[in-house]
Amino acid sequence: MTVTDTRVRSVLAAPRGHRFSRPGSLQPGSLPPTTSRPMDTLPESHQDRRERLLRQMQDNPRVAYMLEHGPVPHWAKVARQQQERAERKAKEARAARLSEEPVPADLPGMLPRGSRGRHRAPRRWWSWPALAISSVLLFGHASTEAVGQAATRTGGFPL
Repeated sequence: MTVTDTRVRSVLAAPRGHRFSRPGSLQPGSLPPTTSRPMDTLPESHQDRRERLLRQMQDNPRVAYMLEHGPVPHWAKVARQQQERAERKAKEARAARLSEEPVPADLPGMLPRGSRGRHRAPRRWWSWPALAISSVLLFGHASTEAVGQAATRTGGFPL
């Protein structure tokens, strides 16, 4: 057996929860975390830790921008939240208004409109030209009849 095989067998033979090491846990041959720091130093304050971490992350573009321009002010965060809230309310109001409007299929005498894709040709309005032609013909017939009646009353058409 090789060294790798014995290591794999020891890991598999270990009870559940003890097979692998955890970060920050005691390793065999290492000192506990409390004894690795000298006793005379105080724990790091929040501001010291923040400064240390920011120095480590100076290459990050967001951190560099924040170091150059300062953190985002509170009013900017509040303004962004208000804008998002207003957009959300407008979207909800638009959805409510659309749900309250009657659909043409709900109105009497209207057929349900089929779902067409966004890029399809618009529905043809074949009834509009037929209605226009028939109304013009009816108006022409009525006016011709009126002119004819007026001509017969006056004694005929002058030729």
